[in-house]
Amino acid sequence: MDREIEIFPWNPNFDTGIPIVDEQHRGLIRLLNLLVSHLANQTSAPALEAVFSQLKEYTIIHFHTEEQIWKKYFCGDNWEEWHKNSHGDFIAEIIKLKQEENIKPLEEVIEDIVRFLTHWLAFHILEGDKRMAKVVLALPTGVSLAQAKERADQEMLGATRVLIDTIMSMYDTLASQTVRLTREINKRQKAEAELLIAKEQALIDKERADAANRSKSAFLAYMSHEIRTPLNAIIGLVYLMKREGLIPDQKKCLAKISYASKHLLSLINDILDLSRIESGKFQTEESEIVVETLVNNIASILMDRINEKNLVLVVDNDIIPGNLLGDSTRIQQALLNYANNAIKFTEKGSIILRTRKLAETDDSILVRFEVQDTGIGVEKNAINRLFNYFEQADYSTTRLYGGTGLGLAITKGLAELMGGTVGAESVFGLGSTFWFTVMLKKGGHSIIANDQIQEGMADKILGREFSGSKVLVVEDEPINMEVSMMLVESVGLSVEGAENGLKALEMVVNNDYALVLMDMMMPGMDGLETSRQIRKQAKNMPIIALTGNVFKEEIQRCLDAGMNDFITKPVYPEQLYLTLLKWLRFSKSKLN
Repeated sequence: MDREIEIFPWNPNFDTGIPIVDEQHRGLIRLLNLLVSHLANQTSAPALEAVFSQLKEYTIIHFHTEEQIWKKYFCGDNWEEWHKNSHGDFIAEIIKLKQEENIKPLEEVIEDIVRFLTHWLAFHILEGDKRMAKVVLALPTGVSLAQAKERADQEMLGATRVLIDTIMSMYDTLASQTVRLTREINKRQKAEAELLIAKEQALIDKERADAANRSKSAFLAYMSHEIRTPLNAIIGLVYLMKREGLIPDQKKCLAKISYASKHLLSLINDILDLSRIESGKFQTEESEIVVETLVNNIASILMDRINEKNLVLVVDNDIIPGNLLGDSTRIQQALLNYANNAIKFTEKGSIILRTRKLAETDDSILVRFEVQDTGIGVEKNAINRLFNYFEQADYSTTRLYGGTGLGLAITKGLAELMGGTVGAESVFGLGSTFWFTVMLKKGGHSIIANDQIQEGMADKILGREFSGSKVLVVEDEPINMEVSMMLVESVGLSVEGAENGLKALEMVVNNDYALVLMDMMMPGMDGLETSRQIRKQAKNMPIIALTGNVFKEEIQRCLDAGMNDFITKPVYPEQLYLTLLKWLRFSKSKLN
């Protein structure tokens, strides 16, 4: 609570000796101190109407009281006339101050009132009223009016008058300085209080934002799993049907289903990546990279689409050292975004995948990846906005070629996370070149090709090395369990299924499984808790997570629960077989 400042605390020396006069003086001083406290503490301003009303009451009551007393004792003396005139001056000044209401700011009007009342107290009440009171109090002793006036003048002159002048000058200075100093102190205190409130609000806002981000992440994780789960069945069934003897029309239908499912998966991945980049939760990883091998793998992935459109694919690799570290998955994702766009917008001619070493230091290399096409090109005024979210060259492009406008924006985000940037050059109608740069660290070991399992060889079929090995599939969704079991059986492995975590625990205790494929989201006991419980029974048996959640922190939870690896849904058979081969070999080495 703001305290009231008494610049003029009542003192016995202020007494005139006439009780009714002194009490009315106290009321005026209380008003003065109230106004000074407001100026100093910056409290809610008193209503000027109320202030002037109180001053009007003072003039009516107090002046009438005094003038009746002076008239009784002074009987028309010039002192009485002088004192009455001073009352008129007071009223005139108050009227003048009231007229300032519509001219000056409220604070300035109050300051002017305080300044006037301070001087009124000093040079009228403490000097004039006391002088008049001395005469009134002397007359009953038998002295004449002239003698009483002379005695009052003597008491108010000399040292007494000098003392009054000095004290009032000090009061005047003290009043203004106290108001100024206290005002500054209160301003600072209010600013500090407001800052504290702002900090507390910022903390509340941050906690709310964090909670919203956690909810958003949880929702995205759940939706990712729910969308990927049916895609898992579609992609797995397409793979299995391709192994059967099909007529050409059936093969074409399956190819369209496969393309549509992969396009949907690409869209889901783009939305998740966009969310993680925007929330600052997207993290890159480091692994060994051979740039030439990475680009050649991209070329292999693109060949089917290249052949479908009768285009020519050219790979132009610069000489770049092989002992590098970077996020090969994200580099591949960014390059594929460019390459898929190039193929989509090119009807004839060629696509060139190009790498160039731009700069090299003792511990890193700046590499530029380019995709050049002979497609429709982009108008110059549209290039700069292509890397914004949901942007394409124009709406007709979207209608004709499809797409969401996320790929290039995500590529930009990925490149910036890897220490690089993006750009494009284009001639409308003749083609485009899209590029991004990445800073790769030196320090990797050379990758020995013979140690790698070639794509398309893992299934071969597994069947040769581990025919009959028993695998447990834990999956609550019937269609996905059926597809997973069929994929495992198709390469010669033995497989059994458990529809929930409790059933899986029971089967692990009673069977000798070489490996467990574990779904993450199941009712009751989820995949994490099931894995923890299995680890108490089987210390070394590999457990592989089957998860539609691709967030890094969720993957880490799988590993922390005792799982050895993870396969993201939808499960591509090649990925499944590579992972099975890796961990069945691990399991076999442990037994030996």
